[in-house]
Order: sequence, then structure tokens, then C-alpha cells
Amino acid sequence: MLQLQHHALLCYWVGCCIMFHASLAFQPAHTRKKYSFLRPVPSSSPTALSTTPPRIITNEVDFQDLTVMDVVLFQRRNVDHNGDGSPQQSNGLSCAKLELGAVQETRTVAPLSAWTTESAYTSATNDMMEFVVDEEDMFPGLSSDDIRILQVLDGSVIGYGSRQVGGGKGLGNPHGEESELLYYIDRSVVEGLYDLEIGGGSSLRGVKVDLVVNPSLEHIW
Repeated sequence: MLQLQHHALLCYWVGCCIMFHASLAFQPAHTRKKYSFLRPVPSSSPTALSTTPPRIITNEVDFQDLTVMDVVLFQRRNVDHNGDGSPQQSNGLSCAKLELGAVQETRTVAPLSAWTTESAYTSATNDMMEFVVDEEDMFPGLSSDDIRILQVLDGSVIGYGSRQVGGGKGLGNPHGEESELLYYIDRSVVEGLYDLEIGGGSSLRGVKVDLVVNPSLEHIW
């Protein structure tokens, strides 16, 4: 008898729930409640960046210590003129911006460009953006006379890939056998802030990476 009472009570509550949801479904759209769900703020968001301490860079990296495919943060040297138009190298900190580059087979550095600020892929630990070397920046490349290397990025924040040159289309690459290297860099590196304390007691605070975005570099398959 007790089991029958429990069964009847359960059926009553199930019936009430069905009637409630049915009535909700037939309400006019403007009367239905909308629910929003809060997610953790990702490390790449402006809110998170504002609370992340700047990375401190204190040493310049020697060009001789670089290897091909290294991804680096660099800064262009000040170029002074002595009156006759000839450039002179400056050892002090230059303009307040950093750039991303990659070491080429010629042992020079080529600037990296993105075609979008959207993520290429994400994981539990990374939010990766996609970069490539623009052909116009490939040659002659940047040497130690042009730039100073401030940091070589480690493997936890970079990755590599490849794509067919020209999307595998056109006379320049009819069979798709020519490929170009892709560089994946974590968004925290690209959007982070840096304190530079290098040489001569000079310093720069809150330096940002100058991101070059060129939509024409994207391949439309």
C-alpha cells in the first residue's frame, strides 16, 4: 500500500513538470526568460591582461646563439645620422615597441605577420595565433646591425606547421609541392606587457608587441 502511494506521488510530480514545460514552450518569445552563464575569464582577455604583471627582460640575446626557426622578440635599433646621411648603430633602447620574428636559413631574422587576430587553435594551456613570413619581409632580412634580440620564445608558447604556397594553386605552384612555414604563438605572448631593463641603466615599462595584421596573407581554399 505504501509503495502504491509513493508511485502515485511520483506520477503527480512528473505530470506537473510536463505541464509546466509545455506552458513555457507556448509563451510568447518576449515573455520567456533568458539565462546567461558566466565562464572563467581566459588569460588572453583584456581583463586578465590588466592584472598580469609585465614580463621583465634584462638581457640581450647574442645573434650567434640563435638557431634556424627560433621565434624571437626583437626591437629595432635607433639609427642616428652624423650629418652626412650615413647610419650609425645605437646601443640604447629604441622605440617603445617589440616585434615578432623568426630566424631564417640565412641567419637573419624576418618579421612575422598574421592575417587575423582570431585564434588558430586552443587547448587547455594555450590560445595560439597563426603567423607567417611575408615574402616582402623575407629578403634581405634583419641582422644584428638592424635589431637587438630580447628574447627567444620557448617551446611551451610556440608551435610550427606548414601550408602550400599560394594555396597549391596557380602557375607558381601547380602541383602544390612548395610549402611555407607557419608559426603558432600563444596569445599571452602577443598581447602581454614587457618591462625592458637592458644596458646603460635605461629602461622601458609596459612595452607592447607591435602586431602586424595583413589579411591578404590568408589563403582561401
